[in-house]
Amino acid sequence: MKNELGSFAPGMITWIIIGLVYALFIAAEWRILTKAGEKGWKALIPIYNIYVSHHIVGMSHIWFVLEICTWIIEAIFESVRAIPGWAVIAFGIPTVIITILSELIHIIKLCDCFGKGTLFKIGMILVPNLFTLIIAFDDSKYQAPRHQ
Repeated sequence: MKNELGSFAPGMITWIIIGLVYALFIAAEWRILTKAGEKGWKALIPIYNIYVSHHIVGMSHIWFVLEICTWIIEAIFESVRAIPGWAVIAFGIPTVIITILSELIHIIKLCDCFGKGTLFKIGMILVPNLFTLIIAFDDSKYQAPRHQ
């Protein structure tokens, strides 16, 4: 007879590790927001945390609206089984382009706000989770974007 706890333990350990990593990234987002003068709890509210993050780096609100639209289009694509080719070209490709552009702009502006240079920006593009932790927990100071 197989040990019941023995088969349960690896799965439980995995979920504990996932929870700890998730908590670490929430703490990082919380820290970044507080460095920027925002309330840290805003990192806990889905979608609103993205809005606030765009705000602190000085991104136009249109980028947030475009991201919401891309999420809606992606959700529709996920729920519909047979999508005509013209719809993929007309909606799918632009959503990918908008998402990539928005993320690149956000990364560049976030790095600028914390005084990070070109190599850091490249690292942030390639390994965003690691470099987000660095911004959150290093001694860099937030500098408001120029246009604010």
